[in-house]
Amino acid sequence: MSASSKSAASILVVDDTPANLGVLIETLSQAGYTVRVATDGASALEQAQYAPPCLVLMDAMMPGMDGFETTRRMRSTATLAQTPVIFMTALSEGQDKVRAFAAGANDYVTKPFQQEEVLARIQTHIARRALEQELERTNAQLESRVVARTAELTAALAEVEALKIQLQQENQYLKREISEHLSDAIVGRSPALQHALAQVSLVAPTDATVLIRGETGTGKELIARALHDKSARHEGPMVRLNCSAISAGLVESELFGHVKGAFTGAHDRRVGRFELANNGTLFLDEVSELPLDTQAKLLRVLQEREFEPVGSSKTLKVNVRVVAASNRDLAADSRHGRFRADLYYRLNVFPIDLPSLRERRDDIPLLATHFMQRSARKLGKRLDRIDTASMQRLTAHSWPGNIRDLQNVIERAAILADGPELVVNWELGPAAPGSAPVVGSLDAAADADTSAIQQNGAEGEPPSLALQALERKHIIDVLKKTRGVIEGPQGAAKLLRLKPSTARFRIRKLGIERQEYLPG
Repeated sequence: MSASSKSAASILVVDDTPANLGVLIETLSQAGYTVRVATDGASALEQAQYAPPCLVLMDAMMPGMDGFETTRRMRSTATLAQTPVIFMTALSEGQDKVRAFAAGANDYVTKPFQQEEVLARIQTHIARRALEQELERTNAQLESRVVARTAELTAALAEVEALKIQLQQENQYLKREISEHLSDAIVGRSPALQHALAQVSLVAPTDATVLIRGETGTGKELIARALHDKSARHEGPMVRLNCSAISAGLVESELFGHVKGAFTGAHDRRVGRFELANNGTLFLDEVSELPLDTQAKLLRVLQEREFEPVGSSKTLKVNVRVVAASNRDLAADSRHGRFRADLYYRLNVFPIDLPSLRERRDDIPLLATHFMQRSARKLGKRLDRIDTASMQRLTAHSWPGNIRDLQNVIERAAILADGPELVVNWELGPAAPGSAPVVGSLDAAADADTSAIQQNGAEGEPPSLALQALERKHIIDVLKKTRGVIEGPQGAAKLLRLKPSTARFRIRKLGIERQEYLPG
């Protein structure tokens, strides 16, 4: 042991014999140790508790509290439990040595002292205790590192689990996308459609928010897909959400996700559409149907690119391009308080207007042939052509339900076809239930509507306005007949051949007030 380490080591000598104390103080001081003295057990305990020594030289036989009891009390004190204790005794009987070790002694020396022996034993026990303390510090550091590493691994495992859930949900979503044939080509050569496609080519390479405007069934989703495919994000996901198909209570969970336990029934964490669409494109169809409070949260995501899942205080950052679509006039809705004006301006960075099918009649033969070929593959039939009379009927029809309506008619004809020629041999009525801008109606009312539309067109009134006015009048007439009842076998929805939810949507969209069909 070096001189510097000895000077730092303090030794408490406990003995009631002045001669022994004098010898030990001289010997230990010359060896470089700091020496403290106690002449009885009580004084030794008091000094040791106040300033714990590196080692204790303990006399066995003292008046009052002897060395055995003093050692036992030291061992019951936390700060002194591991301090080395060497007994000093003039007796050589084995019984006293056994008592010393039973009390907690580490070693013993016999009187009269041999200076070299005392110093050697002291040096050995102080060095051993120093090694034990170093080992304790090393073990504590290792335990601390293990705890920290365990916490890191636990966090990493939680992140892996979260990514696993997200990957599973992305896979499920992509499977649904594939099954719904979202990769359909955009068919048509009309100037109106080509103008819209030219706008797609201009804005697709940018990250600008796009608002696609057009009637129901005009192919807004295909345009959104084209925007994504031609953008720098084409390798990322394109995620879609039909805002009108989600109830108001669940729309925020669909958009932003939720954590486990966020609400009743939230048994697992759900990844929202924004998180799924990270580094890709999010298509919000029928964005006008979002509740006003959700519109405010959507605006924040568009501006800040961050959000909190439902039930969580953790903010998630995303890199998502938003493409929105609506069949309503959002500018008018924002003026009347039905849609947030600030969100409208944020979505309307680059608007694209899609023409209705009646505005691109030259494309009807191309579209009809395309749908015929697809239906033939789906049904496993051979269909080579559409007969001339049927094609004339298809081209002349107004198609209030637009491309989707045409697709449904061709699919029906393909199912009915019993040869290579597709025939549409039934009268084409107005739009299918739920399509816009004209709702389904009774057959007699449909004939009257068609006649009125032709008249209005001849007088110069835009056909879309004439259709809307006739639709409004017809719904009011039906509501008067049912006395305002919408659901049930005698309700307005049944007479209009609409779902009750669709009937209510059309009533609200057309601004029909209760006093218009019910007397005051």
